[in-house]
Amino acid sequence: MIQDRPTYLKVDLDNILFNYNEIKKLFDNKEIMAVIKADAYGLGAKQVGKYLYDNGVKYFAVTTLEEAIELRKNVGDEPLILVLGVINPQNIKYATDKNISLCCPSVDWLKEVILYLDDISKKLKLHLKIDSGMSRIGITTEEEAIEINNLLQDGRIELEGIFSHYANSDDSNIDYDIKQREKFNSLVSNISLKAKYIHQENSAATLRYVKNDYNFNLARVGISIFGQYPSEEIKKISNVKLKNVSSLISRVIHVKKIAPHTKVGYGCTYESSEEEFIATIPIGYRDGLLRRAQGWSVMINGNLCQIVGRVCMDQLMVRCPKKVSVGDEVLFYGSHNNQTLDVEEFANHQNTIHYEIFCVIGSRVPRKYFIANKEVEI
Repeated sequence: MIQDRPTYLKVDLDNILFNYNEIKKLFDNKEIMAVIKADAYGLGAKQVGKYLYDNGVKYFAVTTLEEAIELRKNVGDEPLILVLGVINPQNIKYATDKNISLCCPSVDWLKEVILYLDDISKKLKLHLKIDSGMSRIGITTEEEAIEINNLLQDGRIELEGIFSHYANSDDSNIDYDIKQREKFNSLVSNISLKAKYIHQENSAATLRYVKNDYNFNLARVGISIFGQYPSEEIKKISNVKLKNVSSLISRVIHVKKIAPHTKVGYGCTYESSEEEFIATIPIGYRDGLLRRAQGWSVMINGNLCQIVGRVCMDQLMVRCPKKVSVGDEVLFYGSHNNQTLDVEEFANHQNTIHYEIFCVIGSRVPRKYFIANKEVEI
């Protein structure tokens, strides 16, 4: 397929593997599950999943059954794939046929699932979700835990795991973590069936609680394998040095010199104060470069060039301190050709988080994959 537009997202696959392995090295007795939900945070679950599987990763998590089935096509039959979200009980056959593990979020959900067990020929693997403090999905009471335990005596169901999720583990105050952990362990104690995997840690908790694994034997890591610390607090206390994974890149498609007091863009929100070089870049809010990015400075030829005027649907304009040329590369965030712009600073500029920056990059922006700085097909 032709790719005429020069805007793309560069994904360094070897850096994802490096980050995964650096985290895995922290633990002797814990498996690390690669969370590649939301299309691997927008980086491409098919390619990321296959590359990690080809390099020894055996545990994956996604959000939907559709994501899990698609991932199974690319990682073979062996790896554990866990769906973190809630699926329609009527569809459990699709999960068992593909050896996909499911989240059990409630007593009512499990009761409905039992109505469809006659439709399956293989055991249904479940991970019981405990709501220890997110107020999201999961059971919350001892009574629910006991009832779940009784329902799970059905021989057609395997309790493969029990899990929860920290709400505030990237913060400097860990008091809420302690409360969540205590509640989680208390509810787990009401389950007589032995689960193979007990897991509560996300990226932040995994990097924070290295010396205290609290008998959890699996950790779910997402944003950190993609090169980002969950927060400045975790970055400060972690000994793991993560490598950048994704970089948003484009090229200049048009340059003009404008006179003083010239308006730029929709709404005339910017007016030049002197003669200026204005470069147009082919990326806009349809591509996930949202209007709130106005004022951010991109990198062209080692110089910072500020986005001026409102970001358009398909294009934006930047003010350049010196003349640039059509075809010059533009870095929005990440690392490329010895130039670096921090995606976390890009997120802060927009009053959001780097998770969102990754996830909103649109389908019109091709993902290009690199290993040792060489583009690869995967």
